[in-house]
Amino acid sequence: MAPRTENRNNIPSNKVVSPTKSNPSTISLLFQPGIGLKRWIFIALLGLIFTSLGTGFILQISLSSNLITIGRYLTLVWLPLPIRGLIFLTLGLILITFGIKQFYGMLIRGSLENRQANSLLKDLYQYKTRLRGPNIVAIGGGTGISTLLRGLKAKTNHITAVVTVADDGGSSGRLRQELNIPPPGDARNCLVALSDTEPLMEKLMQYRFSEGKGLQGHNMGNLLLAALTDIEGEFSKGLEAVAKLLGVNGRVLPATLGANVMLNGITEDGNIIKGESKLGNSPSRLKRVWIEPDGLHINPAVVKAIGKADIIVMGPGSLYTSIIPNFLIDGLKEAIDESQAKKLFISNVATQSGETDGYGVEEHFDAFFTHSKIMPTHLIANSNCQALSKQWEQVAIKPIKPRGFQGAFISIDVVDELMRTRHDPYKLATLILKIADLKR
Repeated sequence: MAPRTENRNNIPSNKVVSPTKSNPSTISLLFQPGIGLKRWIFIALLGLIFTSLGTGFILQISLSSNLITIGRYLTLVWLPLPIRGLIFLTLGLILITFGIKQFYGMLIRGSLENRQANSLLKDLYQYKTRLRGPNIVAIGGGTGISTLLRGLKAKTNHITAVVTVADDGGSSGRLRQELNIPPPGDARNCLVALSDTEPLMEKLMQYRFSEGKGLQGHNMGNLLLAALTDIEGEFSKGLEAVAKLLGVNGRVLPATLGANVMLNGITEDGNIIKGESKLGNSPSRLKRVWIEPDGLHINPAVVKAIGKADIIVMGPGSLYTSIIPNFLIDGLKEAIDESQAKKLFISNVATQSGETDGYGVEEHFDAFFTHSKIMPTHLIANSNCQALSKQWEQVAIKPIKPRGFQGAFISIDVVDELMRTRHDPYKLATLILKIADLKR
């Protein structure tokens, strides 16, 4: 007899492999043995029968003539019809309630095993609410846009986050240089902020290796995004793949498809600084920033998203290194100008050491407008200002309307009480949704 050979899947070549059965339909799954749902369906149906009998008795619709003798006794024929009706109606309602409750509980336990057991009905309500939410395009980068997205994802599913690709420091900078891909850091933070993932998965995405030759300093989420970019062939497709893994509500798009964007700046005393990571620690106040190479075009997917937007949100975040770089790309201003959406500029709640020392709302707005030439329809500033601890090396920004601003100036409490150098994501999201509902 010829020797038995094995293929690459370790299945003997002379072994008959039965064809794979197709997955059962959703309805047939209910009747599969071992699931434990059929009993509760039966009890609920029995309750429905009892309820029908009880209703008939209360309405004095006699059923005794149509029932066999044993059936008459089971339906308590010796009692007056109203009493029989109340008994069966009560039993029926109890059985229906019990059956539905147990059926619902089984679904919850099965779908949320090893996960936080939130209410399924509450989740369904929130899902339907988010489906009706407005189309929002948020443009920025860094911690600012991540904070914003954490609040918005609870309000709408129609979110597009547009992030800068000028980061050249840390893990992102190393991957960008070694793999010739856009820096993944800001995009990763936005994906995590928009996701409904479990806490452990979020910790994994944000985990940074503290040791290991070649790995030290790298972020796990950055490595995953870099790997999927290589597998999918494009950075944008890599972002989509990670979004599916994390269950993201919305999309994250790079502002441009170029991989080697360099952000440069000049200070008021004439010093030229090259690189985003160095600009964030400028020794003196920045006067102007620009990107290289020239002629970078906006991502077409961003233009399409802006065309569908109800609201375009610019900021919050690092003014010169996260917000403004997006608006230095050809085509973004034109897309925003053509859009009929409301355009919100969100001023930071505090200065940023090394980047916006001494800035108020007016300086933030002037720097934004000077670089972007975009006049927002609304400007949001925090009204809940308190002196910050000296350890932050930051100053709370007072809500003073800029002299050159022509739109609606909104001074309102949007600060995070626990971290007063940042916005509260839920206060900010609630305000944005209210602005979305306002008529022009």
